[in-house]
Amino acid sequence: MITATTIRETKPAGWTRFEKTWLAVFLLMVVGATIWFSFTGTDYTSLNSILLNWVISPASAISGIVCVVLVAKGKLSNYAWGVVNCLTYGYVAYMSGYYGDMLINIVYMLPFQLIGYLWWRNHLRPASKTDVKMRKLTWQQSVIVTVVGVGATLLVGLGLFQVDSWFVNVMKRNVSIYTYIDNVFHLKFLGSVFDASTEILQFVATILMTLAYAEQWILWIITNIISIIMWVSVIIAEPTSLAWAVPTLVMWVAYLVNSFYGYVEWLKGAKA
Repeated sequence: MITATTIRETKPAGWTRFEKTWLAVFLLMVVGATIWFSFTGTDYTSLNSILLNWVISPASAISGIVCVVLVAKGKLSNYAWGVVNCLTYGYVAYMSGYYGDMLINIVYMLPFQLIGYLWWRNHLRPASKTDVKMRKLTWQQSVIVTVVGVGATLLVGLGLFQVDSWFVNVMKRNVSIYTYIDNVFHLKFLGSVFDASTEILQFVATILMTLAYAEQWILWIITNIISIIMWVSVIIAEPTSLAWAVPTLVMWVAYLVNSFYGYVEWLKGAKA
């Protein structure tokens, strides 16, 4: 039975001043970075360069930032923004040489936007049409997720390492981002394992997000930290990428900030 008290407790929360402020700050950073770097970093004889720098990259960053903020608030509308982000970020990842990131966004996370939407829509809070019910994993479930995640990361990383040279030739690149990371840290396979780790973490985190578990945010935090390192590596290894890589880097920094906030909010929601 839904009482008046229950309705008050489950009433969708509005936007706080903190949420509005940090969202506005990061969106302005994306727009500013796009304008600053794209003016001088765009090849205006190439339609692909124009679209990548002025349309696809900022659209990816903006849609991604809005999407994760809505996820942190448990809002069903996050999935509409997620569709745009999967398509645009998948292309940006492909252009950067992070093929694993591209594949998981297009092949896996894109269809999961529909799956997640349908699940959330059927598991909303009482008296709410927009907010999902939140919950926590048991400790046994947490152990299983950890073991499976680490094993899968190592296997996928080895696979990406094996096909890297083929992708480099197809893309006619002078630099393999995997090789660049390996050389910087003097660890073979590190670049491909970095890429694989973000794929596996996103794979598992997306499942946890779909099922509305608060622990998804721990995986997103780790993913975001690794991804920030990866995109800094792209900018250093390939300075011509500034126009489209910097907005993407801003997006991942925004993701990291939002992940900490989202974890706190979801712990509260799961407890309630």
